[in-house]
Amino acid sequence: MKSLERIEFETLVRARSPNTFLLAPEGLCRNAKPDVQSAHYGVPAAQLRHAFLAVALAKPRVSHTLKDDVALYDNLVQRSALFRFPDLIAVRFIDLGKGKSTLAVYSRSVYGRSDLGVNRARIMAWVREVQETIKPVSP
Repeated sequence: MKSLERIEFETLVRARSPNTFLLAPEGLCRNAKPDVQSAHYGVPAAQLRHAFLAVALAKPRVSHTLKDDVALYDNLVQRSALFRFPDLIAVRFIDLGKGKSTLAVYSRSVYGRSDLGVNRARIMAWVREVQETIKPVSP
């Protein structure tokens, strides 16, 4: 399992299997098309990171496997309830200047071909929960 491997979003090439989900700002990923474009937030990237990690790490079976406070980058693992299969989640928080930020998230299953939408549902739920306290703003 590559839970310590850093994802470089600019050069990311997605797996061919449909068990991944990519949320990213427009233009970040040169070699991969995001499933959903990430919103902009009216807070510094460090504040967005703090809010996102508070949501993610409060969930069951989530662990923090790589933490880079300087680059504002994190890897997380969430294990399934029954079989404890790992899903890997890479998150990068991006400073847009003028007190704005955004994020890129790549969530993928380690085992199996299909995830039945679990990666998408997880990340979108976490983002919605973050947006309860930090509202998106216009780009």
